[in-house]
Amino acid sequence: MNKVISSDIKTNKRLSMRQIMNLYQVTKEFKGNIYFICNHKLVDAKKLSTFVSFVLILQECATMKVILEGKNVHAMLEKVQDICKENDDFGFQSNQTVNI
Repeated sequence: MNKVISSDIKTNKRLSMRQIMNLYQVTKEFKGNIYFICNHKLVDAKKLSTFVSFVLILQECATMKVILEGKNVHAMLEKVQDICKENDDFGFQSNQTVNI
């Protein structure tokens, strides 16, 4: 069964290029969709050029929302969080899980 889950990620520092590329790599392997939203802008994490541009223009202390849709969304959310935690200055709060 497909699920949809979202989580807020508050960033105190910008993501490094290594973190951006690691996020892109795990999203490419995910059998579902992953979107990031910040300042009313939505980006598909599987589209490298737009994803990199989106992350690089984020201001410090920005809050972005990650939305995952597909199977095993909780496991994928953990992977996304682990990649971002490499920079110990990130906070995570799960908001909502919706079954579809």
